[in-house]
Amino acid sequence: MTVLERPIDLTAPLEPVTLAELDRAQLHDRVESKVIFHANHLETALQRLADDYLVLDHEGQRRQRYLNEYFDTPDRRAYREHHNQYGRRFKLRYRSYVNSDLTYFEVKTNANGRTVKDRRRSTRPDGSMHSRDGVFFFTRSGCAPSRFVPSLTVAYDRILLVKRDFSERVTFDFDLGFSTDRGTAIRPGLVICEFKQPRLDRRSPAMSAVGCRPQMFSKYCMGLASCEPDLVRNRFKKVFRDLDRIGVTPETTRRTTARTTPRTTGGASA
Repeated sequence: MTVLERPIDLTAPLEPVTLAELDRAQLHDRVESKVIFHANHLETALQRLADDYLVLDHEGQRRQRYLNEYFDTPDRRAYREHHNQYGRRFKLRYRSYVNSDLTYFEVKTNANGRTVKDRRRSTRPDGSMHSRDGVFFFTRSGCAPSRFVPSLTVAYDRILLVKRDFSERVTFDFDLGFSTDRGTAIRPGLVICEFKQPRLDRRSPAMSAVGCRPQMFSKYCMGLASCEPDLVRNRFKKVFRDLDRIGVTPETTRRTTARTTPRTTGGASA
């Protein structure tokens, strides 16, 4: 049994912050750093952060459910550009905050290590990109939206922290499930911790509390490669070795019928 399966509130030591207050730290233009570790270490990390961080508490819930629905070209352009380490690349997705029934269409652009996120209110897609979202995407990328099709669905729970001076966000994602037309995958016990900062600050109390060095990691690329093992993954081999090392080897299923969506119950918006 992992710590996530125990009937306890891991965030109990942290003081709350509301969704309205959290808007002070949107950080849509930021530097992102990620670390991965096993869920058994999450409780200790959160306890160490209680003095310096607040936890999002939305309508009494501190554990939010997210659903990301990604779009890519049939030949996986976004995946390949990330794999080949292009200096400029983007990811395209619909993000739904499940309990609040809110969905945003998002274009995440990475330019030489800096991430900019543009988004607009929308609704969940039904097999294709909504026309207004396509216009929004075209104005920011110059790419024809008709070339992009659903590629991966990712569902997960998140605990979201913000530094007391609102200069940094820290998220912990877990209970991840991935789904494509070709298969599904889950990563039992995996926690992905992400630091969102105006500029990289390795002296962040959160980085010290987690005790792991930041590494290159993408939920989209890892999830897609887990569901479609024939994709090129040479540059991701270290990531997969690290996942095996911490004991979160995937459970995968090859699909012979239409895709279904991973679990979406629980959580709140953030």
